Amino acid sequence: MSKVNNVNNAINSTKIGGNLNLSSEINFPKDKILTAQLLDRKNNGEATLKIGNYNVKAQMPPNVFIRPGDSFRLQVIGKENDKWNFRFISINRSSVFYKISPEIVNSHLLNLKLPITDKSVEIAKALFKYNLPLNAENYKSLLAFSNHNSKLYLESAAFLKSMNITLSPTNVKIMYEFLNNNQFLANIIYSIHSYITLNPSNINPIILGIIQSFVSNIIKENSRKEGNKINSLNQMVSKNLKNILSKLDKAINLLQDNTLKSNLEKLSYILKGIGIINNSLQEEKVFFNIIPAIINGYPTTVELKIFYYVDRELKTIDKTRFSFEITVNAPKIGPVVISSSVVENNVSTHIKKSLLPEQIFINKKEVLENLIRNEGYNLGNFLVKYVSEINIDEGVNFVT
Repeated sequence: MSKVNNVNNAINSTKIGGNLNLSSEINFPKDKILTAQLLDRKNNGEATLKIGNYNVKAQMPPNVFIRPGDSFRLQVIGKENDKWNFRFISINRSSVFYKISPEIVNSHLLNLKLPITDKSVEIAKALFKYNLPLNAENYKSLLAFSNHNSKLYLESAAFLKSMNITLSPTNVKIMYEFLNNNQFLANIIYSIHSYITLNPSNINPIILGIIQSFVSNIIKENSRKEGNKINSLNQMVSKNLKNILSKLDKAINLLQDNTLKSNLEKLSYILKGIGIINNSLQEEKVFFNIIPAIINGYPTTVELKIFYYVDRELKTIDKTRFSFEITVNAPKIGPVVISSSVVENNVSTHIKKSLLPEQIFINKKEVLENLIRNEGYNLGNFLVKYVSEINIDEGVNFVT
Protein backbone atom coordinates (compact mmCIF):
# COMPACT_ATOMS: atom_id res chain seq x y z
CA MET A 1 0.00 0.00 0.00
CA SER A 2 3.02 2.27 -0.15
CA LYS A 3 1.76 4.22 -3.16
CA VAL A 4 -1.36 5.16 -1.26
CA ASN A 5 0.64 7.07 1.28
CA ASN A 6 2.09 9.25 -1.44
CA VAL A 7 -1.42 10.30 -2.37
CA ASN A 8 -2.00 11.79 1.09
CA ASN A 9 -1.64 15.45 0.32
CA ALA A 10 0.95 15.09 -2.24
CA ILE A 11 -2.30 14.64 -1.00
CA ASN A 12 0.97 13.63 4.51
CA SER A 13 3.22 10.72 3.90
CA THR A 14 6.11 9.21 1.98
CA LYS A 15 6.75 5.89 0.28
CA ILE A 16 9.55 3.81 1.74
CA GLY A 17 11.46 1.25 -0.25
CA GLY A 18 13.27 -1.72 1.23
CA ASN A 19 12.66 -4.38 3.84
CA LEU A 20 13.55 -4.60 7.51
CA ASN A 21 15.04 -7.60 9.34
CA LEU A 22 14.31 -8.11 13.04
CA SER A 23 15.74 -10.45 15.62
CA SER A 24 12.90 -11.24 18.02
CA GLU A 25 11.23 -14.17 19.78
CA ILE A 26 7.84 -12.48 19.43
CA ASN A 27 5.43 -14.13 17.00
CA PHE A 28 4.04 -11.71 14.43
CA PRO A 29 0.97 -12.73 12.35
CA LYS A 30 1.82 -12.87 8.63
CA ASP A 31 0.62 -9.83 6.62
CA LYS A 32 -0.27 -7.97 9.82
CA ILE A 33 0.39 -4.22 9.65
CA LEU A 34 2.15 -2.90 12.74
CA THR A 35 3.13 0.50 14.09
CA ALA A 36 6.80 0.89 15.04
CA GLN A 37 8.99 3.67 16.40
CA LEU A 38 12.73 4.07 15.93
CA LEU A 39 14.46 4.41 19.32
CA ASP A 40 18.11 4.26 18.25
CA ARG A 41 20.13 3.76 15.09
CA LYS A 42 23.88 3.21 14.53
CA ASN A 43 25.93 4.10 11.47
CA ASN A 44 26.08 0.43 10.42
CA GLY A 45 22.28 0.25 10.28
CA GLU A 46 21.76 -1.59 13.58
CA ALA A 47 18.71 -0.15 15.26
CA THR A 48 16.37 -0.54 18.21
CA LEU A 49 12.65 -0.35 17.50
CA LYS A 50 9.61 -0.21 19.72
CA ILE A 51 6.73 -2.37 18.46
CA GLY A 52 3.81 -2.36 20.87
CA ASN A 53 5.28 -2.86 24.34
CA TYR A 54 8.42 -4.58 23.02
CA ASN A 55 11.87 -3.22 22.19
CA VAL A 56 13.46 -5.25 19.38
CA LYS A 57 16.76 -5.17 17.50
CA ALA A 58 16.66 -4.52 13.76
CA GLN A 59 18.89 -4.04 10.73
CA MET A 60 17.73 -0.96 8.79
CA PRO A 61 18.16 -0.90 5.00
CA PRO A 62 20.50 1.90 3.86
CA ASN A 63 17.92 3.59 1.62
CA VAL A 64 15.48 4.32 4.48
CA PHE A 65 16.18 7.71 6.02
CA ILE A 66 14.47 7.97 9.40
CA ARG A 67 15.59 9.37 12.73
CA PRO A 68 15.10 8.33 16.40
CA GLY A 69 11.58 9.24 17.43
CA ASP A 70 10.05 8.70 13.97
CA SER A 71 7.04 6.39 13.74
CA PHE A 72 6.22 4.24 10.74
CA ARG A 73 4.14 1.26 9.61
CA LEU A 74 5.44 -2.20 8.78
CA GLN A 75 3.83 -5.25 7.22
CA VAL A 76 4.90 -8.72 8.36
CA ILE A 77 6.34 -10.79 5.47
CA GLY A 78 7.52 -13.83 7.42
CA LYS A 79 10.43 -15.42 9.29
CA GLU A 80 13.62 -16.73 7.72
CA ASN A 81 16.72 -18.03 9.52
CA ASP A 82 15.50 -16.78 12.91
CA LYS A 83 14.96 -13.28 11.52
CA TRP A 84 11.65 -11.59 10.91
CA ASN A 85 11.27 -9.83 7.57
CA PHE A 86 9.06 -6.75 7.31
CA ARG A 87 8.05 -4.49 4.44
CA PHE A 88 7.96 -0.75 5.05
CA ILE A 89 4.52 0.73 4.39
CA SER A 90 4.70 4.41 5.24
CA ILE A 91 6.19 7.14 7.37
CA ASN A 92 5.03 10.67 8.00
CA ARG A 93 6.82 12.75 5.42
CA SER A 94 7.46 15.63 7.82
CA SER A 95 10.07 13.47 9.53
CA VAL A 96 11.78 12.24 6.37
CA PHE A 97 14.09 14.74 4.71
CA TYR A 98 11.21 17.18 4.29
CA LYS A 99 12.96 19.47 6.76
CA ILE A 100 16.39 18.27 5.82
CA SER A 101 19.32 20.58 6.54
CA PRO A 102 21.08 22.36 3.64
CA GLU A 103 24.34 20.70 4.66
CA ILE A 104 22.95 17.22 4.02
CA VAL A 105 21.47 18.24 0.67
CA ASN A 106 24.76 19.83 -0.39
CA SER A 107 26.69 16.77 0.72
CA HIS A 108 24.54 14.49 -1.47
CA LEU A 109 24.93 16.79 -4.47
CA LEU A 110 28.70 16.96 -4.05
CA ASN A 111 28.96 13.16 -3.81
CA LEU A 112 27.23 12.96 -7.19
CA LYS A 113 29.46 15.75 -8.58
CA LEU A 114 26.38 17.88 -9.21
CA PRO A 115 26.36 21.69 -8.96
CA ILE A 116 25.01 23.29 -5.80
CA THR A 117 22.48 25.74 -7.18
CA ASP A 118 18.95 26.79 -6.23
CA LYS A 119 17.66 24.50 -8.97
CA SER A 120 19.67 21.43 -7.90
CA VAL A 121 18.71 21.91 -4.25
CA GLU A 122 15.00 22.06 -5.17
CA ILE A 123 15.36 18.87 -7.24
CA ALA A 124 17.03 17.13 -4.28
CA LYS A 125 14.29 18.29 -1.89
CA ALA A 126 11.57 17.10 -4.27
CA LEU A 127 13.20 13.65 -4.48
CA PHE A 128 13.67 13.41 -0.72
CA LYS A 129 10.09 14.54 -0.12
CA TYR A 130 8.85 11.32 -1.74
CA ASN A 131 11.78 9.24 -0.44
CA LEU A 132 13.29 8.78 -3.88
CA PRO A 133 17.05 8.19 -4.01
CA LEU A 134 19.13 11.16 -5.08
CA ASN A 135 21.08 9.59 -7.89
CA ALA A 136 22.08 10.67 -11.38
CA GLU A 137 19.09 8.97 -13.03
CA ASN A 138 16.44 10.53 -10.78
CA TYR A 139 18.17 13.90 -10.86
CA LYS A 140 18.18 13.90 -14.64
CA SER A 141 14.50 12.85 -14.75
CA LEU A 142 13.44 15.86 -12.68
CA LEU A 143 15.88 18.29 -14.26
CA ALA A 144 13.67 18.42 -17.35
CA PHE A 145 10.86 19.88 -15.23
CA SER A 146 12.91 22.33 -13.16
CA ASN A 147 12.54 25.40 -15.38
CA HIS A 148 8.97 26.05 -14.27
CA ASN A 149 8.68 28.90 -11.76
CA SER A 150 6.57 26.87 -9.31
CA LYS A 151 8.22 24.46 -6.86
CA LEU A 152 4.97 22.47 -6.97
CA TYR A 153 5.61 21.67 -10.63
CA LEU A 154 8.88 19.96 -9.72
CA GLU A 155 7.23 18.17 -6.79
CA SER A 156 4.48 16.98 -9.16
CA ALA A 157 7.14 15.25 -11.26
CA ALA A 158 8.68 13.66 -8.15
CA PHE A 159 5.24 12.51 -7.00
CA LEU A 160 4.59 10.82 -10.36
CA LYS A 161 7.99 9.11 -10.26
CA SER A 162 7.34 7.82 -6.75
CA MET A 163 4.10 6.29 -8.05
CA ASN A 164 5.90 4.70 -11.05
CA ILE A 165 3.84 6.83 -13.44
CA THR A 166 5.34 7.89 -16.78
CA LEU A 167 7.10 11.26 -16.48
CA SER A 168 5.71 12.96 -19.57
CA PRO A 169 5.11 16.73 -19.89
CA THR A 170 1.37 16.02 -20.17
CA ASN A 171 1.24 13.91 -16.99
CA VAL A 172 3.32 16.42 -15.00
CA LYS A 173 1.07 19.28 -16.16
CA ILE A 174 -2.05 17.30 -15.16
CA MET A 175 -0.61 16.44 -11.74
CA TYR A 176 0.53 20.03 -11.16
CA GLU A 177 -2.96 21.35 -11.90
CA PHE A 178 -4.51 18.57 -9.81
CA LEU A 179 -2.35 19.27 -6.75
CA ASN A 180 -2.88 23.00 -7.19
CA ASN A 181 -6.68 22.86 -7.44
CA ASN A 182 -8.06 19.64 -5.94
CA GLN A 183 -8.81 21.25 -2.55
CA PHE A 184 -11.05 23.76 -4.34
CA LEU A 185 -13.16 21.16 -6.17
CA ALA A 186 -16.39 22.11 -4.39
CA ASN A 187 -15.86 25.82 -5.10
CA ILE A 188 -15.12 25.10 -8.76
CA ILE A 189 -18.22 22.96 -9.28
CA TYR A 190 -20.53 25.39 -7.51
CA SER A 191 -19.04 28.28 -9.52
CA ILE A 192 -19.80 26.35 -12.73
CA HIS A 193 -23.31 25.61 -11.49
CA SER A 194 -23.94 29.26 -10.57
CA TYR A 195 -22.64 30.48 -13.93
CA ILE A 196 -24.85 28.24 -16.05
CA THR A 197 -27.85 28.94 -13.78
CA LEU A 198 -27.49 32.72 -14.10
CA ASN A 199 -26.40 32.85 -17.77
CA PRO A 200 -28.10 29.98 -19.63
CA SER A 201 -29.00 32.15 -22.65
CA ASN A 202 -25.38 33.26 -23.08
CA ILE A 203 -24.05 29.72 -23.43
CA ASN A 204 -24.04 27.60 -26.57
CA PRO A 205 -26.82 24.97 -26.15
CA ILE A 206 -24.37 22.14 -26.95
CA ILE A 207 -21.97 23.35 -24.26
CA LEU A 208 -24.82 23.90 -21.80
CA GLY A 209 -26.09 20.35 -22.34
CA ILE A 210 -22.63 18.86 -21.80
CA ILE A 211 -22.03 20.80 -18.58
CA GLN A 212 -25.50 20.18 -17.16
CA SER A 213 -25.25 16.43 -17.78
CA PHE A 214 -22.13 16.34 -15.61
CA VAL A 215 -22.81 18.93 -12.92
CA SER A 216 -26.36 17.74 -12.27
CA ASN A 217 -24.96 14.32 -11.35
CA ILE A 218 -22.86 15.92 -8.60
CA ILE A 219 -25.18 18.63 -7.26
CA LYS A 220 -28.32 16.72 -6.39
CA GLU A 221 -31.53 18.01 -4.85
CA ASN A 222 -31.22 18.64 -1.13
CA SER A 223 -33.70 15.86 -0.48
CA ARG A 224 -31.36 13.23 -1.84
CA LYS A 225 -29.22 11.37 0.69
CA GLU A 226 -25.57 12.41 0.89
CA GLY A 227 -24.55 8.76 0.82
CA ASN A 228 -26.28 8.26 -2.51
CA LYS A 229 -24.64 11.41 -3.85
CA ILE A 230 -21.18 10.10 -2.93
CA ASN A 231 -21.96 6.67 -4.38
CA SER A 232 -23.10 8.34 -7.60
CA LEU A 233 -19.90 10.36 -7.93
CA ASN A 234 -17.71 7.36 -7.10
CA GLN A 235 -19.53 5.35 -9.77
CA MET A 236 -18.96 8.13 -12.31
CA VAL A 237 -15.26 8.36 -11.55
CA SER A 238 -14.62 4.60 -11.46
CA LYS A 239 -16.79 3.54 -14.41
CA ASN A 240 -17.34 6.49 -16.72
CA LEU A 241 -14.40 8.87 -16.31
CA LYS A 242 -13.14 8.63 -19.89
CA ASN A 243 -16.55 9.55 -21.33
CA ILE A 244 -16.99 12.43 -18.88
CA LEU A 245 -13.57 13.87 -19.74
CA SER A 246 -14.26 13.60 -23.45
CA LYS A 247 -17.42 15.67 -23.05
CA LEU A 248 -15.75 18.20 -20.77
CA ASP A 249 -12.83 18.72 -23.16
CA LYS A 250 -15.30 19.18 -26.02
CA ALA A 251 -17.09 21.91 -24.05
CA ILE A 252 -13.77 23.58 -23.19
CA ASN A 253 -12.70 23.65 -26.85
CA LEU A 254 -16.00 25.27 -27.88
CA LEU A 255 -15.77 28.06 -25.30
CA GLN A 256 -14.07 31.44 -25.57
CA ASP A 257 -11.74 32.41 -22.73
CA ASN A 258 -13.81 33.34 -19.67
CA THR A 259 -14.46 32.30 -16.05
CA LEU A 260 -16.56 29.30 -17.10
CA LYS A 261 -13.84 27.94 -19.39
CA SER A 262 -11.19 28.44 -16.68
CA ASN A 263 -13.25 26.51 -14.12
CA LEU A 264 -14.02 23.72 -16.59
CA GLU A 265 -10.30 23.38 -17.36
CA LYS A 266 -9.52 23.10 -13.64
CA LEU A 267 -12.28 20.51 -13.22
CA SER A 268 -10.94 18.52 -16.16
CA TYR A 269 -7.41 18.49 -14.71
CA ILE A 270 -8.71 17.36 -11.31
CA LEU A 271 -10.59 14.45 -12.88
CA LYS A 272 -7.60 13.53 -15.05
CA GLY A 273 -5.40 13.59 -11.93
CA ILE A 274 -7.80 11.22 -10.15
CA GLY A 275 -7.69 8.97 -13.20
CA ILE A 276 -3.86 8.87 -13.28
CA ILE A 277 -3.68 8.06 -9.56
CA ASN A 278 -6.29 5.32 -9.77
CA ASN A 279 -4.62 3.70 -12.79
CA SER A 280 -1.40 3.53 -10.77
CA LEU A 281 -3.20 2.10 -7.73
CA GLN A 282 -5.16 -0.49 -9.72
CA GLU A 283 -2.87 -3.42 -8.91
CA GLU A 284 -3.00 -2.54 -5.21
CA LYS A 285 -6.82 -2.67 -5.23
CA VAL A 286 -7.18 0.88 -3.97
CA PHE A 287 -9.74 3.41 -5.16
CA PHE A 288 -9.07 7.13 -4.67
CA ASN A 289 -11.56 9.96 -5.10
CA ILE A 290 -12.18 13.51 -3.96
CA ILE A 291 -15.75 14.59 -3.37
CA PRO A 292 -17.19 18.12 -3.20
CA ALA A 293 -19.27 18.84 -0.10
CA ILE A 294 -20.92 21.66 1.81
CA ILE A 295 -20.18 21.46 5.57
CA ASN A 296 -21.39 24.11 8.03
CA GLY A 297 -22.36 26.22 5.03
CA TYR A 298 -18.85 26.18 3.52
CA PRO A 299 -17.76 24.37 0.34
CA THR A 300 -14.97 21.90 0.97
CA THR A 301 -13.45 18.73 -0.45
CA VAL A 302 -13.58 15.23 1.04
CA GLU A 303 -10.70 12.88 0.18
CA LEU A 304 -11.72 9.23 0.08
CA LYS A 305 -9.46 6.19 -0.20
CA ILE A 306 -10.97 2.70 -0.30
CA PHE A 307 -8.70 -0.31 0.33
CA TYR A 308 -10.16 -3.55 -1.03
CA TYR A 309 -9.38 -6.98 0.42
CA VAL A 310 -8.05 -9.52 -2.07
CA ASP A 311 -8.66 -13.21 -1.47
CA ARG A 312 -5.14 -14.60 -1.97
CA GLU A 313 -6.36 -18.05 -3.02
CA LEU A 314 -9.15 -17.01 -5.39
CA LYS A 315 -7.33 -13.79 -6.41
CA THR A 316 -10.60 -11.89 -6.38
CA ILE A 317 -11.84 -8.87 -4.45
CA ASP A 318 -13.98 -9.74 -1.43
CA LYS A 319 -16.82 -7.23 -1.61
CA THR A 320 -17.79 -7.89 2.03
CA ARG A 321 -14.42 -6.68 3.41
CA PHE A 322 -12.74 -3.35 2.79
CA SER A 323 -11.25 -0.37 4.57
CA PHE A 324 -11.57 3.30 3.86
CA GLU A 325 -10.10 6.58 5.03
CA ILE A 326 -11.80 9.97 4.86
CA THR A 327 -10.04 13.31 5.17
CA VAL A 328 -12.02 16.53 5.24
CA ASN A 329 -11.08 20.09 6.13
CA ALA A 330 -14.08 22.04 7.35
CA PRO A 331 -14.43 25.25 9.38
CA LYS A 332 -14.58 24.79 13.17
CA ILE A 333 -14.06 21.01 13.04
CA GLY A 334 -11.28 20.27 10.57
CA PRO A 335 -9.08 18.90 9.41
CA VAL A 336 -10.83 15.64 10.31
CA VAL A 337 -9.35 12.20 9.54
CA ILE A 338 -11.42 9.04 9.95
CA SER A 339 -10.31 5.45 9.26
CA SER A 340 -12.76 2.57 9.09
CA SER A 341 -12.79 -1.14 8.35
CA VAL A 342 -15.84 -3.01 7.08
CA VAL A 343 -16.18 -6.77 7.60
CA GLU A 344 -19.49 -8.10 6.31
CA ASN A 345 -22.02 -5.69 7.91
CA ASN A 346 -19.85 -4.40 10.76
CA VAL A 347 -18.10 -1.04 10.54
CA SER A 348 -15.23 -0.29 12.96
CA THR A 349 -14.18 3.36 13.08
CA HIS A 350 -11.24 5.37 14.39
CA ILE A 351 -11.56 9.18 14.48
CA LYS A 352 -7.91 10.27 14.35
CA LYS A 353 -7.92 14.02 14.08
CA SER A 354 -10.12 17.10 14.55
CA LEU A 355 -10.12 20.54 16.11
CA LEU A 356 -13.06 19.51 18.27
CA PRO A 357 -12.55 17.92 21.72
CA GLU A 358 -12.63 14.12 21.52
CA GLN A 359 -15.59 13.98 23.93
CA ILE A 360 -17.87 15.62 21.36
CA PHE A 361 -17.46 12.68 18.99
CA ILE A 362 -17.79 10.20 21.85
CA ASN A 363 -21.10 11.82 22.84
CA LYS A 364 -22.33 11.44 19.24
CA LYS A 365 -21.73 7.70 19.10
CA GLU A 366 -25.46 6.92 19.18
CA VAL A 367 -26.08 9.30 16.26
CA LEU A 368 -23.35 7.54 14.25
CA GLU A 369 -24.82 4.13 15.15
CA ASN A 370 -28.23 5.19 13.82
CA LEU A 371 -26.75 6.61 10.59
CA ILE A 372 -24.79 3.41 9.95
CA ARG A 373 -27.81 1.24 10.82
CA ASN A 374 -29.94 3.18 8.32
CA GLU A 375 -27.48 2.12 5.61
CA GLY A 376 -27.77 -1.55 6.59
CA TYR A 377 -24.61 -1.82 8.73
CA ASN A 378 -23.75 -2.16 12.43
CA LEU A 379 -21.20 -0.07 14.32
CA GLY A 380 -18.39 -2.29 15.58
CA ASN A 381 -15.35 -0.89 17.41
CA PHE A 382 -15.57 2.87 17.88
CA LEU A 383 -12.40 4.69 18.86
CA VAL A 384 -11.92 8.43 19.29
CA LYS A 385 -8.21 8.95 19.88
CA TYR A 386 -6.30 11.73 18.19
CA VAL A 387 -2.85 10.82 16.90
CA SER A 388 0.00 13.13 15.96
CA GLU A 389 0.87 11.09 12.87
CA ILE A 390 -2.43 10.46 11.14
CA ASN A 391 -1.02 7.76 8.88
CA ILE A 392 -0.27 5.57 11.89
CA ASP A 393 -3.44 3.66 12.74
CA GLU A 394 -3.62 2.94 16.46
CA GLY A 395 -7.17 1.70 16.62
CA VAL A 396 -8.55 0.21 13.42
CA ASN A 397 -6.31 -1.97 11.30
CA PHE A 398 -6.86 -1.69 7.58
CA VAL A 399 -8.03 -4.92 6.00
CA THR A 400 -5.13 -5.88 3.76
